[in-house]
Amino acid sequence: MASCHPSVVAARRPLRHRSSCQHDRVEGSLGLDGLLTWHQARQVAVTAAAPLPAKTARLDEAHGSLLAAPLVTLQDDPAEDIAAVDGYALCGEGPWRVIDLVPNVALPSHFATPVIRGEPTPPHSDCVISHQKCVASLNEVGDTVIVARDPLTEIPDERARPRLGEGIVRQGDHSRTGAPVLAAGTPITPPLLALAASLGYDRLPITPPPSVGTLILGAHLLEHGLPRYGRPRDALALTIPTFLGRLGARGNPAVRAPESARFLIEEISDSTADLIVTAGSTAPEAANLLREVLRDIEAHWLIDGVLATPGAETLLVRLPDGRLLLGLSSDPVHALAGLVTLAPPLIGALRGIPGAESAPTTTAVLAMPTPEGDAPTDEVLVPVRINRDRAGATASVLPDPFSLTAWASADAIAVVPPGAGADGDVVPVIPTTPRPPEPEGGAGQD
Repeated sequence: MASCHPSVVAARRPLRHRSSCQHDRVEGSLGLDGLLTWHQARQVAVTAAAPLPAKTARLDEAHGSLLAAPLVTLQDDPAEDIAAVDGYALCGEGPWRVIDLVPNVALPSHFATPVIRGEPTPPHSDCVISHQKCVASLNEVGDTVIVARDPLTEIPDERARPRLGEGIVRQGDHSRTGAPVLAAGTPITPPLLALAASLGYDRLPITPPPSVGTLILGAHLLEHGLPRYGRPRDALALTIPTFLGRLGARGNPAVRAPESARFLIEEISDSTADLIVTAGSTAPEAANLLREVLRDIEAHWLIDGVLATPGAETLLVRLPDGRLLLGLSSDPVHALAGLVTLAPPLIGALRGIPGAESAPTTTAVLAMPTPEGDAPTDEVLVPVRINRDRAGATASVLPDPFSLTAWASADAIAVVPPGAGADGDVVPVIPTTPRPPEPEGGAGQD
C-alpha cells in the first residue's frame, strides 16, 4: 500500500463513491460524475483546453513560442546569381583580362573580375572559376591575365574554359519565393530566429506560450529555512512554475494565496494568466477553502479526482471567464503526480500541439513488483530507474517509491494499470522531467 498519512487516506475514501462536490454544472460531455481514470482525465484536460489565439510578434519577442503559420521564403534564394566559389567571374573565351567593376555593370567579353563566394556575379557572367583552377600572370602592359587550367592535366591552357554556368548559383536555385521552409507548430528557437532574420523577416506569426499563475494555499508553510513542528517548508512554489516552464509555458512566480475566501476570489479574478494552478485545499471535504470558492463563483467542474495513487486529489475546473484552474494537492508527491498527469496535455493543448492527449508510447518491462495503490481501481504512478539493453528497457522500482527522494532520483514514472505491477509486466513510462510535446510536421520541402 502507498505510504500515505492516515488522515490523507481517510480524506480520500469518500472519493471512492461520490465526491462531496456535486457535478451538476456540466459542460458538454466534459462534466463527468465521479472519479476518472488516469487516461480519461488526460483526455478531458486536452479537450477542455483550446489553443491560444495566434498573433504577430517581433523577432526579439518570439523566442519560446510556436510558429502559427509555415515559415516561407520571402524572395528567391538566392535573390540573384551569386558566386559559388572564391575566384573570378568570366565572360567569353580566354585568356581573360582582370578588371574591377562597380556593382550591376556588365562584364565585357574576354574579361574577368574578382568575386567572393556568395557575392553577386556581374551581368553577362558565363561562369566563375576558382583560384585553384586558373593561373594569373602579368602581360606585357602590366595587366593581370587569367588562363584556365586543363581539367585533365591541370596545365594552363589558353583554350581551356569552365562549363557555362559553372561556379554560379543561379537566382532561385535553392528555393523560389513562397517556398515552405519550416512547418507551422515548429518551436521558435535561437537558430530559427537566425533563419527568419536571414530570410528577411522582422515579425513572425506565433502561437504564444501560455502564461501560468500559481497560487499556494497554506499560511503555515515556511518559505525559508528548516521546517519546524507543524510548519513544513513550501516545496511547490518553485516546483510548479519550473515544471510548467519545461513544458513550454511561461510560469509566473508563485503567489501565497490568503486564507480568506474573499481574498482568494480576488486573486483568481485579478490574475491575467491563461491557466491558474493551485496547491492545497483539494481534498473532498466541503470545508476546504478552494472548494468553497469554486462553488461560490460557480466554476464548471471537469475533473474532481483521478483514480491514481498518488495524485487522486487533483481537480480541474473552468472558471466563469473561460480559463482553466488546475487544483493540486498540498502534498508534494501527490502534487507532482497531478502535474505529470494533467500538465502535459493541458499545456500542449493550449499551445495548439496536435496529439497532446496521446497515451504514453514508451514502455518498459518491470524488473520487480510495484506497490499497490490505495484502491484496486487505481493506476499507480511509480518512480523507476530505467536500464536499456538490446532486449529493450527494464524498470526497477526505487526504494520508498512514494517519497520525494524516489521521485527526485527517478529516470521515469511507470504508469501501472489496475491489476498489473508484477515482475515482467510491460507498462507505460513517462518522464519525470517534462518535455514539450513534439509538433507534427517538420521542415518544408520544395
